[in-house]
Amino acid sequence: MSRLLYIVIFLYISFPIFAQQTPLFTQYRENYAVINPAMLSSDYLLREQNLDFGVSLRTQWTNLDNHPVTQTVKGNFIYAKSGVSITSGGFLINDKTGPTSNTGIYGKIGGVLSDDPYWGGIAMGISIGVQQFRVDASKFTQRQEGDILTLQDQSTISPDVGFGFYYYKRFDKGWFSDDIVYAGISVPQVLGLNVAFDEGDSNFDIRRQPHFNLIAGYYKMLDGDKFIEPSVWLRYVANAPLSVDVNFRYHVNKSIFFGFGGSIGRTLHFETGFVIGDQLRVGYGFDYPFNTIGPIGRSTHEINLSFALER
Repeated sequence: MSRLLYIVIFLYISFPIFAQQTPLFTQYRENYAVINPAMLSSDYLLREQNLDFGVSLRTQWTNLDNHPVTQTVKGNFIYAKSGVSITSGGFLINDKTGPTSNTGIYGKIGGVLSDDPYWGGIAMGISIGVQQFRVDASKFTQRQEGDILTLQDQSTISPDVGFGFYYYKRFDKGWFSDDIVYAGISVPQVLGLNVAFDEGDSNFDIRRQPHFNLIAGYYKMLDGDKFIEPSVWLRYVANAPLSVDVNFRYHVNKSIFFGFGGSIGRTLHFETGFVIGDQLRVGYGFDYPFNTIGPIGRSTHEINLSFALER
């Protein structure tokens, strides 16, 4: 199975093929800090918990050897007092697929334009960081010497910048009382730099393209601390197909939630989790593709842990 993965990677780095380069998530609302530096957490919108930390692990196409693996660690703080609302935080992300991998560390800062951030506002944010791209050349199977690159590990470091906007509003009347609607747009990899590996006669480039994300959703509050949350995540990069995920999550009460959804790439999503003491949340996501990769790569698993509190 690993040979197929290497073929995909070989095509990706040898020819001008365009595809999604930023990480994918099943529970994308739990990884909002990575996707959009302006986005506010559900912990803040629902419970005014303005400090949160989290980790996540995603293993994709688990039936393949050296399958894609993504790990993230993130933290966020919202200061909202005396008419001033400032968002800050950062995250560390590590993404590996076969012989290629990258690790990035970012800080982010933003602000919320609002007379009263509890009822809504417009947020703006920017993330600034660096990424190290690595290639374990010894994992490539060469048909003849010099096909791709010499059998030596290579790495390069590149700056990265992203920005985003986010809008949210809480309703206070009638059937929509306490409901919340939100939407955000963001552009990671604004710089769009090429990452070049060059060693003698062996060289290749990874062309980093700006990506465009849109996340929108709606919290419909029900009796007894229950609520439902439909949401959508659109991703676009030039010369690649538009990617759309649609999901529906239901919080049975303060402690338990589950959800399901799908993408236009013919992938089904399922998620479930629980909350302990209004602060610790554990979530599990599962994907199964019904496209070409499905019978070969099989399923994807994702685990998210987060801790939130009011400071």
